[in-house]
Amino acid sequence: MMNLERRYSFQDDQAVARLVALTDYWHRNYGLTATWTGSACHVHGKVKGVKFDARVTVTGGLVRADVDAGFLAEKLGGRKYVEGKLEDYLNPARSLEELRARASG
Repeated sequence: MMNLERRYSFQDDQAVARLVALTDYWHRNYGLTATWTGSACHVHGKVKGVKFDARVTVTGGLVRADVDAGFLAEKLGGRKYVEGKLEDYLNPARSLEELRARASG
């Protein structure tokens, strides 16, 4: 189990919108399914044959993700990949429109 945290400087709804763009990107590219309920999300599916199951909460300037992707996924760089995506999608230098365009690409 990977437990990840990432701070952000946006209003919560802006951070959620950015992470919706990320989960849309993952759906388009990897077939992962994301179910959003307010500022919480469940993401699940398989990536390259590895089961992926995550619970994400976005509140008070902090994203918390509990990710179950198995031992192999973590050894193959899963943590670094997810952390990098969170960093990228929560980067104020990136516009929400730019991020959304990645999912429709």
